[in-house]
Amino acid sequence: MERITMYVDGVSYLLAPGQDRNTIKAAVVKAVRDGADIVTVAGDRELDVLVAPGISIILESETVPEDTRNDGDLDGPFHFPAFDGYLD
Repeated sequence: MERITMYVDGVSYLLAPGQDRNTIKAAVVKAVRDGADIVTVAGDRELDVLVAPGISIILESETVPEDTRNDGDLDGPFHFPAFDGYLD
């Protein structure tokens, strides 16, 4: 699985799995060529980035093992065993 980190003026933001680096890169380049624009990406929260000339944007990607615990369920992201009677 590819994990992408976006750095905006030196601050890092870990993007959500499944983000396409080429799509993000194209949106950033278009925003700069247009003079400035907001580029929205997703991570553990939605991130709106003002992209303009002079703002440093770095996209870093690395291959990592897939985390099978991440099932996309934001209401109950981790399943814990029942501890009823554990101390009885």
